[in-house]
Amino acid sequence: MLDNLFAMLENLFAIFNDFFFIGLPYISILLLFGGTLYRLFFGFKGTFRKMDRTARGDFLWTTRSTGFFGRASIGPAALCLHWGIITLFVTHLVGVVGGVLSLIAWVDFFRWVGMFGGILLLFGLVWAFVRRIVIPQIKAMSKAEDYIVLIFLILIAFFGLYQSAIKLVFGVTYSVAPWLWSVVKLQPDPLLMQAVPLVNKLHIVVALIFFAYFPFTKLVHAFTYPLTYFWRPYISMRKYAGLKR
Repeated sequence: MLDNLFAMLENLFAIFNDFFFIGLPYISILLLFGGTLYRLFFGFKGTFRKMDRTARGDFLWTTRSTGFFGRASIGPAALCLHWGIITLFVTHLVGVVGGVLSLIAWVDFFRWVGMFGGILLLFGLVWAFVRRIVIPQIKAMSKAEDYIVLIFLILIAFFGLYQSAIKLVFGVTYSVAPWLWSVVKLQPDPLLMQAVPLVNKLHIVVALIFFAYFPFTKLVHAFTYPLTYFWRPYISMRKYAGLKR
């Protein structure tokens, strides 16, 4: 059954190769930046929202934090998730540059440190997903978007790790990085992706779809510029037990 599924996916990529590796990247870029700018200046608050330079008026520009519930379990999930994303962002950037310029040391850095970041991210994502299912308060306040975002990220992390940590297939960067560079130069070359393994193609396509969806989720808060943290007054925290005295 799995063989039939993989064969079907291979045929799908063969038919839509140009769309996936020419059209989809630009659609994702347009929605990623265009959608973010729309949220930044107009928001989802409604028709009464006036244009301004911040996202404060957008009532949905928020993480909808679940930190008040299951506090003992949020630490590992949040730390692994955020540090995993930061690690993967840096390593993917290094890997793309290394792949374009054929810098072996850079690609090796991407291979090993990126694998560590992927494991860290997948652990944090699975933990966060389980929290939303097993903790009643978090389950009650969760929206469909919360699960969709986590499923997207779990799939992206899984496809990346499956190829590198389970199949132990490396060197794909030397094909993918030049393709990415061709997209940046507005001269996309989908032929560079034809020999790339199916799992890597799935990793890239699912990531592109997720980037297109990104600005319309709670994750858009990642683009918030926290400059006021440098001069805002300190916040004084008090225990409730102390206030009752």
